[in-house]
Amino acid sequence: MAVPNLGLARAVPVSSSLVIILSFLWGGLVFGEMPSSLAAGFLGIGLIIAGVILISATGNIESQNTKKGLAAAVLAGAIWGSQLVPLKLGNVATQDFFFPVCLGIMLSGLVIFIIKKGRFRKEAIKESLLSGLIWNIGNLLSLISLSIIGLSKMGPISQSSTLVAVLWGVFYFKEITESRQKIQILIGALVLISGVITLGLA
Repeated sequence: MAVPNLGLARAVPVSSSLVIILSFLWGGLVFGEMPSSLAAGFLGIGLIIAGVILISATGNIESQNTKKGLAAAVLAGAIWGSQLVPLKLGNVATQDFFFPVCLGIMLSGLVIFIIKKGRFRKEAIKESLLSGLIWNIGNLLSLISLSIIGLSKMGPISQSSTLVAVLWGVFYFKEITESRQKIQILIGALVLISGVITLGLA
């Protein structure tokens, strides 16, 4: 809902920024994971957000319903930024909560599929299963990192996935061809990576 109504270039920065801010606040204020250097921590957060915005702003802005799209982007960011809070509250080991998390994802996907009255397309099954496999490997790694570095760092750092997605679009799918946009992505990448390093060392 967010991307069709707000546009990719606006929806991604809004939702990603909220994920970064909320996960950092959840980890720092609720679970006592504030970095030893607050200045470095907030600088890292700011750099990551700036990098995500620079990278995402290379997409086309096609807005059909700004209010609806903004509401969806904010809601998505709030959900993604808080999705791992129950795991932290339960203090459950990674090997114990991975399968239930996957089961929850499958059940919610099934409910949405039924509500939206979706249909199986035979030609899309192979690609969809591969995408789901790749996503779940990333999900497992994020859960492992949650248990090692905490929510306040894992959440913001995980948003570097925006850079990976854009790089696929640039170099493989050839979605961006203008030199100006490529330079903007490079600058955004450097800013984002600087933020990840700064937050990681904070």
